[in-house]
Amino acid sequence: MLGVVTICAYGSWYYAFGVLLDPIRLDTGWRESTLTASFSVGIIAIGLGSLAGGRMLDRVGPRRVFVSAAVVGGAAFSSASLATNVWVFLIASAAGLGIFGSLGFYHVTMATAVRLNPDEPARAIAVLTIWGALASAIYLPLTAALVDDFGWRVTVRLLAASSVAAFLLAAVLLPAVPAEPNPARPELRSIMSNAVAGGGPRNFALAVACGGIAMSTLLVYQVPTMTALGLPAATAATFAGVRGFAQLGGRLPLGRLLDRFGVDRALMLAFGAIAVGGGLLAFADNRPTALVFAIVAGFGIGAFSPLQGIKAQELFATETLGATMGFYGSLMMLAGSIGPAVAGVIADATGERRWASVMVSLAALGAVGFVRRIPATDAAR
Repeated sequence: MLGVVTICAYGSWYYAFGVLLDPIRLDTGWRESTLTASFSVGIIAIGLGSLAGGRMLDRVGPRRVFVSAAVVGGAAFSSASLATNVWVFLIASAAGLGIFGSLGFYHVTMATAVRLNPDEPARAIAVLTIWGALASAIYLPLTAALVDDFGWRVTVRLLAASSVAAFLLAAVLLPAVPAEPNPARPELRSIMSNAVAGGGPRNFALAVACGGIAMSTLLVYQVPTMTALGLPAATAATFAGVRGFAQLGGRLPLGRLLDRFGVDRALMLAFGAIAVGGGLLAFADNRPTALVFAIVAGFGIGAFSPLQGIKAQELFATETLGATMGFYGSLMMLAGSIGPAVAGVIADATGERRWASVMVSLAALGAVGFVRRIPATDAAR
């Protein structure tokens, strides 16, 4: 059930927005930079809310977290789908993305999976992220088909309803997760300080931030870039869905990657693949190049997500894992909010969307550099 929550929480807006961008823009006349800003504000909301969501998970368990996500997030996206004013849309869609992300992204579902499987935490994370790899493969082509049949407003409501249903079912069906036995949890200030203290955590945090910029920019602009280069919207959405499905290529062999390279070198390989994928996106005006982009970028993103959780689980104690992963989720999203907003401004000013792919590659290469600086002697705390 955690896998279904992950698919829906990521797929229903975080992944689907790139497909919805042009239909919303063409129907309403709203500026591209304003629409991408709404996405960036939502990412900022996730960034600010992830730490609180992780802390909430530590304190009350996943059931209350998921019910809260269903009620508040569902209401926000319903409002966004009805908006005729761009500012109402911006606020409502950003709030919906912020709620679904803060209470349903990997920092919540990974931490829950670890607590449900304390004897095999790495395997639990790997299995969860295999499920998560299906989010793009399901939601991107589904969104394109729904928009063609029903328009963007009905599509937003249907996508949000799928997440609401997943959150509520998880709240009912998941086994009870026992409260953490340590009543004297460290303060958030202490958790945040530990998350950036020393060479290992600090460089890992910087790598996560660069990864956030690369991933958010790629996810928003993969479909718009391919359509601007001449591919039909449905075809571009299909290849973006293939990119999501190709994330399995970075997750199914994860055990072998870890055995051969270790966590840090595997992270560098993942970020390197994202950088190459960003470069390929700039030339994806034909099906063969789009397919190679999908495979390479899919591998990189697919490997990065579980490796991030495994590295955090390696560095930090289980009793603060929810809040610590919430902090890294916050950092990734806050940094990631920069990419789509800047790319949207550049697209409005120049009419060129390929600058987004340049941003993806540069940010991913920066992440490689920071991972290289993680001391080899750093061990789990």
